Amino acid sequence: MGLAKLLARRGAVGGTARWAANGYHFFRQRHSDSQEFADSAIYRLMIVARYEPFVDKDAEQFLLSTVDTLAGLQGLVVAILTVEAGFTDNDPPVQRMFMDVIAEELAKKHIPSNVIGR
Repeated sequence: MGLAKLLARRGAVGGTARWAANGYHFFRQRHSDSQEFADSAIYRLMIVARYEPFVDKDAEQFLLSTVDTLAGLQGLVVAILTVEAGFTDNDPPVQRMFMDVIAEELAKKHIPSNVIGR
């Protein structure tokens, strides 16, 4: 593993992915019927919980507006990193490496592949 990937894994990229995995498990355990409670509803709960302490709700509102278009939990992590850490300011090869780190971290936390990215 290269130094950049190691730093991404231990920094904001990996940390946000691990937060997302933990949040997904937390809310999915409380709403286990995926027929009645879709993943997008879980993502909404996660976003609201993440931004609850903040007075400025712009990021929260933006993320909530994108929930129905996200490509799985990986897409949610990318959207969060875009508003919080400038994900899209990176070159495409770096973005791809970040996407790999996100997918790997989610898989390590036992997120099903169909939830990671669709």
